Amino acid sequence: MYTILRREAFSDITFLWEVAAPDVANAAEPGHFVMLRLHEGSERIPLTVADFDREKGTITMVVQSLGKTTIEMRDRYKEGDSFTDFVGPLGLPQHVDKVGHVVLVGGGLGVAPVYPQLRAFKEAGNRITGIIGFRNRDLVFWEDKFAKYCDDLIVCTDDGSYGKPGFVTTALHELLERDKPDLVVAIGPLPMMNACVETTRPFGVKTMVSLNAIMVDGTGMCGSCRVTVGGDVRFACVDGPDFDGHQVDFKELIARQRRFKSEESKASDDYSHLCNLEKQLFDEGKRGYKKLKELAPHQTPMPERNATERARNFKEVNLGYSMREAFQEAERCIQCAKPTCVSGCPVTIDIPRFIRHVLVRDLDGALAVINESNLFPSICGRVCPQETQCESQCVINRKMESVAIGRLERFVGDHAQAKPVVPATFAESLGRVAIVGSGPAGLAAAADLVRFGAEVTVYEALHVVGGVLRYGIPSFRLPRDIIDREVKRLADMGVHFETNKVIGKTFTIAQLMNGQGYDAVFVGAGAGAPSFLGIPGEFAGQVYSANEFLTRINLMGGDKFPYLDTPITLGNSVVVIGAGNTAMDCLRVAKRLGVPTVRCVYRRTEAEAPARIEELRHAKEEGIEFLFLHAPVEIRTDADGNVAGMKVQKMVMGEPDEKGRRKPVPLDEFVELDCDTVIYALGTNANPIIGQSAKDLALNKWGNIVADDATQATNLPGVFAGGDIVSGGATVILAMGAGRRAAKAIGAYLQQKKQKWPLTADDLAAFVPPVPLGSAQDASAAPAATVA
Repeated sequence: MYTILRREAFSDITFLWEVAAPDVANAAEPGHFVMLRLHEGSERIPLTVADFDREKGTITMVVQSLGKTTIEMRDRYKEGDSFTDFVGPLGLPQHVDKVGHVVLVGGGLGVAPVYPQLRAFKEAGNRITGIIGFRNRDLVFWEDKFAKYCDDLIVCTDDGSYGKPGFVTTALHELLERDKPDLVVAIGPLPMMNACVETTRPFGVKTMVSLNAIMVDGTGMCGSCRVTVGGDVRFACVDGPDFDGHQVDFKELIARQRRFKSEESKASDDYSHLCNLEKQLFDEGKRGYKKLKELAPHQTPMPERNATERARNFKEVNLGYSMREAFQEAERCIQCAKPTCVSGCPVTIDIPRFIRHVLVRDLDGALAVINESNLFPSICGRVCPQETQCESQCVINRKMESVAIGRLERFVGDHAQAKPVVPATFAESLGRVAIVGSGPAGLAAAADLVRFGAEVTVYEALHVVGGVLRYGIPSFRLPRDIIDREVKRLADMGVHFETNKVIGKTFTIAQLMNGQGYDAVFVGAGAGAPSFLGIPGEFAGQVYSANEFLTRINLMGGDKFPYLDTPITLGNSVVVIGAGNTAMDCLRVAKRLGVPTVRCVYRRTEAEAPARIEELRHAKEEGIEFLFLHAPVEIRTDADGNVAGMKVQKMVMGEPDEKGRRKPVPLDEFVELDCDTVIYALGTNANPIIGQSAKDLALNKWGNIVADDATQATNLPGVFAGGDIVSGGATVILAMGAGRRAAKAIGAYLQQKKQKWPLTADDLAAFVPPVPLGSAQDASAAPAATVA
């Protein structure tokens, strides 16, 4: 990073930066230029060196704010601020020698860069005439600096408000007639330098011009700065920037300089729009800044991989928003005065505030806001059913499609630059906490607890961390590198992970608390026991539970058998029973394994299918067949006990019951389906291992752990539980919400030195997260303690 040591404004558009760059200053000469880049995503721009100080190690530049980048330099960077890149010195220095009478002409942008050359020619023993031009008196600067080295100084203003009226070419022409110089150096806008060259041409006076043309790299690589000099192509960045103006093809050069004019205009307009948004939304705190009639009525579509292609591989289907698409969608958020979307988020992300940062292109700020409540935006943005949660509560959803909150969350998680993480340090440890299970609930609890100052160990029964995220969700919906990145972040924050530890077998909860000295335990083991129908034929070897089928593929690489060791057998026709998201995963995985016929059998209508609408659409596009209003009654087997088909019964929806729900009613019609594999995707039940080993732990009639809705506390002091092991099969984000509630309650319990059980709502309200002495990151150091 490079620091701005001094900033001085000469006018509304002209300003000076003096930058600390010792290496550049040590090598700088009159005529050199530098390449500057403000930040990631910013363009590289060439700026001529206006002055340099080898002793101080500084480079001075005088800039006019004419385009997006220079306007940003003027408006957003103050003395003491730093920017990303500063390269130089570049180009060839001006050849300075004693030639006699030298006239140096600076106009507009060229006034400052002509100064070091003027000084150098004077120090070489030349007689110096300086001609500097400005539009009006208010724009005049450095007159005293020029006067110090000039034998004669002529200041011109276009409007005649100061010095000599008129353009610098008028003063130059008069000088040529009365006191012909030996050399002219002209620096400024291309039209001005061209005019100076044509003014001196009849007099035969050599005229040098400085050509800072459009550049990308500034080192001779791109060729963007090419210019024709004397009939030959030259590159301004390495052969110049100073050339004999009488040999420069100015007509060609001026035409080339216009090639990005429309794009520069768009960039300036966009930047002006951003500045206006920032002023309204951040400086003035304006809310409801847009009317509904100004909004696009539909969400910006998410790019997707072609259905024919994706049905043959496990590459991610949803490709994510581009910058243009994300910023376009963010513009649909009206920044409500009373936002309702936050209450629809189980982890209470401040949705309008993170979108506010997206609106002004501050992705790192957006990520910081999300991280206050959720460290896993790339995961949640992909797998959470936002359409039934935060997006269903979006205010504009009453009139049009809601803001695509989930897609924006994913975009931020994927594209923002997360800062490097180091473990936070606290004055004292909050306590030691064991977390059972590394699924969504466990990871969310661990994230908050480590930021509260607890020593956290997560125990996972399998050989990899991630729980259902890893074994239950295919990589075409949730790429494995995303899971790895989010888990690594937790490890970097200080969370310790132990795999291959089955709590209830390897250790019991009592052993964790008594023998191993944990102060609290959070059970987030999930609900992994599969459900079956009890119909004939379920014993067949080709009948899988969804958990077995997906685990063989997602976790063990069964799709790569025999190159990897775990087998999977599917045959030519697969039937999946159920129509939830897990069923869609099974159907689509089977299709990717090359099964010709893949069918979904569901006893209700499509409208009542629990799967996300997007997942249903994707499955249909990939060639999945659906039999709605059909219920399995028997799995047919052959003489060897292999699956040979399925008998299904047609259904019709009955009248609504007292709760308004219609139940499927069987008809006396049956259909025989050919198939050789059946997969049950009918939900899951609580795994009994923990309940069997903790005899005093209260369970409900379904075997789920009984936990308080507000605190996730169980009947056992110091033991908390949440996620599917408490609620039954639910969504990733609901499990994360339970994990966060538990973390807050554990924090309150430990802050009170384990003196009170059970906890109350007042105890949670009184909890104040400890302040770290050295935080892992500003946004990650202390999570928001309020969780709905």
